[in-house]
Amino acid sequence: MEEYLSERQQIDQVKAWIKENALWAVAGIVLGVGILVGMNQWRAWQGRQATEASAKYQQVLAALGRSDPTAAESLVKALQSDYSRTPYGDLGALALARFEVESGKLEAAEGRLRGVLSGSRDADLGAVVRLRLARIQSARGEYADALATLASGGGAAYDDLKGDVLAAKGDKTGAVAAWREALKDPTGRAVDHSLVELKIAAAGGEASSAAPAGGKS
Repeated sequence: MEEYLSERQQIDQVKAWIKENALWAVAGIVLGVGILVGMNQWRAWQGRQATEASAKYQQVLAALGRSDPTAAESLVKALQSDYSRTPYGDLGALALARFEVESGKLEAAEGRLRGVLSGSRDADLGAVVRLRLARIQSARGEYADALATLASGGGAAYDDLKGDVLAAKGDKTGAVAAWREALKDPTGRAVDHSLVELKIAAAGGEASSAAPAGGKS
């Protein structure tokens, strides 16, 4: 009956409790400090990784700028193995794939993009990669593959490219329908409204009378 204990007895009980639990209390404090230090060290390590990876990515761009894909390839592999927690490995691979496209090495670029797509967990990056992959497939005459790639995504940019693929395939009706879907973009910024209108007109379709809000007329 705690309320009946004398002040002296209460003090003695507190002292006894502290004596019995001091070790656990100290251990808890040490553990808390250790966790805090560990978190700070982890953040610092992440910062260093991002800085180093960014610098190496710039080296990739510099190598491609001087038309040295061999050096760029080596740097991209280092980014993918040593800095896998950063996005720079994928970005380096995309830069290298673009260089390959511009060099006419479409098959190599397609394979590289497939590698990025299979390994990345970034949904936004995946959407960009699919668009680039579909363009390459269409350029290689792989229209069915390009359309299948575009079917896994959505949005005005996808509809616009779908129209391009269908037009290249010879399906003008389908192309016009896809381009009209692209013009429904509510932001008016995902595609060039005027360019899409020109493509519709060139395919024999009727131009839309109005552009979406914020779009180009």
